[in-house]
Amino acid sequence: MRKKTIFLSILGGLVGLAILDGSVQMIRASEAISGPVDLTGVTQLSVTGAASDIRISTRGDGAREAVLSGTRHGWGAIWRSGWFAGDCAGQARMTRDGATLTVDMGDRGGFFGWNDWDECTLTFTAELSPEARVSIRQNAARMQLSGDFAAIDVESDAGDFAFTGHAATVAVSGAALRAKLAFERVLNTEEIRISGKMLDASLRFLTPTPISYGIDAVASYVDSALPNTPGAKPSISIRGEMVHATIR
Repeated sequence: MRKKTIFLSILGGLVGLAILDGSVQMIRASEAISGPVDLTGVTQLSVTGAASDIRISTRGDGAREAVLSGTRHGWGAIWRSGWFAGDCAGQARMTRDGATLTVDMGDRGGFFGWNDWDECTLTFTAELSPEARVSIRQNAARMQLSGDFAAIDVESDAGDFAFTGHAATVAVSGAALRAKLAFERVLNTEEIRISGKMLDASLRFLTPTPISYGIDAVASYVDSALPNTPGAKPSISIRGEMVHATIR
């Protein structure tokens, strides 16, 4: 009877801790790292460094500016000790030099990339002028781009890329990559290159247009509702080992 009581007490304690931990994970604490930085006249954006959440737009009617922030999730959002005193920002920073904005997310601190006893998410938001050029080089990133761009160039080992709008050229590559592109208009000059070892790509053209595409993969499943018209643009190149592609 005593053993059963002890067992039930331990089990109850574990359940209580699980409930507490689940509740704590819902707690968030945000901190500003840099910005807002005035982006008036900026035509080139470069993002490098640790994993982050990136949101870039050229659609807004408000101020052209960029903000870099860090958000803690979980225990570190409510408790900090002298042993785990590193801030969420780490070495993240952004600087402007003329028409170029450079964002360096730094390196993730902690043990095996853990920053303290919680999760820390770096978030970068920017409202650029139309026809800007964007370059992103990160080990992992969640990217949302919306609007009109001159060029988009992305390299991310683990990437989740979403784009809506128009760009003259788009190049997206990564080891494990999900890419969703929706072109709202077409000038018949566009070039699109997507590559990844494990690749899930979706392309939509909201206005009817002839396209040309080529698939180079070890194993692939391609579902295209648009015929492949040699020499037509937009031209699409998809390369990878395991590829799932949808074109509409």
